Amino acid sequence: MDGKGHVPIRSCLVCGVKSPKYQLRRLALDGPEPLIVADGRQRLGGRGAYVCPECLPRLTFSKRVQRAFRGRARGLAQQPGPSIS
Repeated sequence: MDGKGHVPIRSCLVCGVKSPKYQLRRLALDGPEPLIVADGRQRLGGRGAYVCPECLPRLTFSKRVQRAFRGRARGLAQQPGPSIS
């Protein structure tokens, strides 16, 4: 053991590249009509999905995105700052 502990690995929803979780942006569902929002603090409950910061502008509401959220997502939320449209 090197003493550094376990590093969780996640796949980008857009490009599919596997990276350590801390290098990716988390997406989660929020609101009464579940919309996909960027979860910068990684505190929203429920199922999340991950995206590379470079791929975030290319994220679209696709079948792959729907599958990641098990069919519960209704669309992408518009947010200030880095867009997820």
